[in-house]
Amino acid sequence: MNEYALSTWLVGNVEAEAAIRLMADAGFTQIELSAGWAPIVAQWESAPEETCARLADAGITVPSVHCPRMGRQIDLLDDDSRIASVQEDIRYFGLMQASGIPEIVIHPVSGGADRSDEAWAATPAQSRKSLEALADAAEEAGLRLAVENLGRDGHPGSTMASILELIDGLGDHVGLCMDIGHSQQAQLDLLDELQIALSSGKLFTLHLHDVDIDGKDHRIPGEGCLDFVPFLQALRDQKYNGGRTLEVSAAPAETVEERIDMTAAVRESWQRL
Repeated sequence: MNEYALSTWLVGNVEAEAAIRLMADAGFTQIELSAGWAPIVAQWESAPEETCARLADAGITVPSVHCPRMGRQIDLLDDDSRIASVQEDIRYFGLMQASGIPEIVIHPVSGGADRSDEAWAATPAQSRKSLEALADAAEEAGLRLAVENLGRDGHPGSTMASILELIDGLGDHVGLCMDIGHSQQAQLDLLDELQIALSSGKLFTLHLHDVDIDGKDHRIPGEGCLDFVPFLQALRDQKYNGGRTLEVSAAPAETVEERIDMTAAVRESWQRL
């Protein structure tokens, strides 16, 4: 049976202990630590070993973390700012080593619809320099990098092919995170993108969420317009056994339990497939 992790973004508005209880009660046995402002992530940053031990006591393991917010600007034109962003990601490497977490999801572009043409044109070279530094540091630390697709309208980093070009030659420990919602926002064919990722042999993990008719992403599957069945069937047919994270945006504290239960129901229905 395929395991589905839950991004801790969903529980970003509740205290750490309550978040652990809610995730465990909903039957999640894996999580991706994400959203640096979330109390559970802040707790992990200050006490990585103790936090993962507390999660383990609740039956939860942590196969991956998401890069910190300040680590999502590795394509900046200003080299001082770019290097500072790289160092933020590398700071997480030490926390991961301390707590036994093997993989980090990296944003290759900082994105933004208002970016200048000059900034977009410089993105591949700047991102590549940063990814080379991150790949070297990750290899030394014994970690894996999963580089996530971002951006829209054909900009660098929006397609699986463009990510593969960015990470070419960086080592077997550097691969892909395919975010299905971001692919939908970029108006790409989801099955074509998946096939490119699978054929590369470098698809480490998936971010799974829905996109509504207004283009808002990180919705619970079923709240938007995506048909997940063909995508899940393709994963089954190709015998994909990498990571699968349900990445749903933060819910208000008063509705978080309901939304975790709704997300858990999706997990269970998908596992039955």
